Amino acid sequence: MIVMPSSPNRKRLEVPTYYFDALKRIADAEDRTVANVLGELLFAALRDYRPSWIPKAHLGRLTRRARAVLDRAQGAVPASFGHNYVGTEHILLALGEDGEGLAGRVLAGAGVLPADVRAELESIVGRGEAPPDTVRELVPRARKVLGLAVAEADHLGHGFVGTGHLLLGLLREGQGIAAGILNRREVDLEDLTAATLRALTGGTTPLAET
Repeated sequence: MIVMPSSPNRKRLEVPTYYFDALKRIADAEDRTVANVLGELLFAALRDYRPSWIPKAHLGRLTRRARAVLDRAQGAVPASFGHNYVGTEHILLALGEDGEGLAGRVLAGAGVLPADVRAELESIVGRGEAPPDTVRELVPRARKVLGLAVAEADHLGHGFVGTGHLLLGLLREGQGIAAGILNRREVDLEDLTAATLRALTGGTTPLAET
C-alpha cells in the first residue's frame, strides 16, 4: 500500500506536459487521480532503480580526452543546436569532432564525419531555442551509454574510460538517436564495435591518453 505524505510534507513536482497528459489518460481510464497514478509508478520505478552512471564515482575514471568530449557533449554541441538536453546524438558528434581521439579516428575510418553527423542530427531532431547558458541534463539513454562505457572498460580490464569506451557504450546501447544516425549512414554497428575493440586492444597509444 502506498501511503501519501500529508499536505504539509508534500513537495511540488513539475513534469513536462507530455508526461502529465499520459498520466491523465491513465487516471481517467482507471477512475483515479493523477497523483495516485504517479505515486504508484514512482514507487515501482524507485524500487527497481539501479544506477549505472554515478558521476561522483565514475567521472574520475575518464581520461582527460574523454572528459573533454563529455564536457563538449553537455555544452557546446547541444548549445550549437539550441537543444536543452544531452542525448546520445550529442555524445556521438562530440566524439567525432575530436578527430585526434581514438573514437574520432575509428568513426572517420568508417566514413562517419562530423559534418555528416551534424546534418543528420539536424534532420532528425531539428533546432531548438534554448539559450547557450541552459543547464542541460543527460537523457536516460545518454546516462545508459555512459554506464555501458564504464562497464566496457571494466570488462576489458582497463582502469581508464577513454573515448573508445564511450563509443562502445553508444554502440552497445544501440537504440538511441546516435545509433539511428549511424544506421542512416549505413554503418554496421557490429563492424564498428569490432573496429573499436581492435583499436582499444591493439593500439600503441596509452589508454590514459585515448
